[in-house]
Amino acid sequence: MLIVFYVILVISIVLLAWRINHPGDLRVNRRYLARFLHDAEGRGPVRVQTSRLPVDRPLGAPEERAYYHLDTEFADGSKRSVLVQIVYPLEELHEERERRNRPGNEDANLMQGMATQMQSSVNVAAQLQQDPFKDLAQEEKVMAAKAALVNREVDHLRMLSIHSQVFPRLLGHDEQRLITITEAIGTERFDDAWQGWDANSRKSMLTQLVQKLAVLHSRGKDLATLLPPGPSLNVASMREALEAALANGLQAADTTIQQVHAAAQPLYALAQLEKGLRLANASPRGFFTANDQIRSCHWAGLRRDVSALDVVELICDPTLQLTAEEEMGFLEIYLERLQQDGDPESQPPTLSDLRRLVVYFQLVLIGHLALDQREGRGAGTRNPLGIKHWSATSLAQVAGKVLSHLQADEELASLRELLLPLLQPLTT
Repeated sequence: MLIVFYVILVISIVLLAWRINHPGDLRVNRRYLARFLHDAEGRGPVRVQTSRLPVDRPLGAPEERAYYHLDTEFADGSKRSVLVQIVYPLEELHEERERRNRPGNEDANLMQGMATQMQSSVNVAAQLQQDPFKDLAQEEKVMAAKAALVNREVDHLRMLSIHSQVFPRLLGHDEQRLITITEAIGTERFDDAWQGWDANSRKSMLTQLVQKLAVLHSRGKDLATLLPPGPSLNVASMREALEAALANGLQAADTTIQQVHAAAQPLYALAQLEKGLRLANASPRGFFTANDQIRSCHWAGLRRDVSALDVVELICDPTLQLTAEEEMGFLEIYLERLQQDGDPESQPPTLSDLRRLVVYFQLVLIGHLALDQREGRGAGTRNPLGIKHWSATSLAQVAGKVLSHLQADEELASLRELLLPLLQPLTT
């Protein structure tokens, strides 16, 4: 009997070690992949190696989407790499249930809590009689909604991958299991790859990505009209974000904040720019590189907003450590390609508009960085906001760039005068 126990223990350890070194969903095996991938003789793969993509996601967000890079080998010696997205539709629901049941969520008043539990126990039988399958019904409803959402996202990907190179080409989609297979996009994230490139490679790769975004934005207008309405750039949200940056981050006086609002009218006018397609994550953490190509796996979460915010989010990220002059250079590249591929009847933003978008974006960023630094959640070598590759000098660099951009815009002279006493100390 003891021997059997040890055999089971050894097998369990081996399986655990295998799962650690071969992450992935067991459903995505050779037999399953044969439905989508074949060699010249029509045979499925004989060997599959799986690695998980280091996808950036918001802290604390449920991990309902997993992304895997698969290297497959076939009997005829051919090889092929693919990307697999797997959606787990009930992950968010289960996390919410666990959150409600945690001890920390109990009533602070012990007596009231005990009374609540007693009352709850009394009502259990009645609740079961009313709807014994309430949780199952809720899960079915959530699964149906998630399935419809994923299928709609795949339709968007099918359209986008034809007209742009930001996303990989669709190879197959399993509507029942919510598994999507596309061309491979590599396993190295853009922000990681950036650290090892020389100056010429950095300029070449970033130029390529900026131009791809321009093409996507110019050809994604039809899709943008199909996207559901949601939060987008508007005067109210811009005022709120800028006021939070001034009050919480820069600790500006109320009178100064009101004066800044008045001087920032040219920034708030950007809310009137034409809305188009915008990505869910356009930061350097949202793209992957392979074979001198840069693509994204975030075809989900597309929204209708000012498209140019994508390129602003990309080039203003402290990971890249671009100067104000370099930022303007890439904005010019973006605008030139946008005008080249865009609809002649559309109204693309001007270079001045793009610069003001940069000013707005960086002012909001400064607010977060300043608050993070003042609260002292770590040493000077710590990555600000806990973001990989952001340096301890990010706040000083961004503050200096904002002043430079403001200096170049005569209509923002009064805004620069108001912000100078707040930003100048941050640059040293």
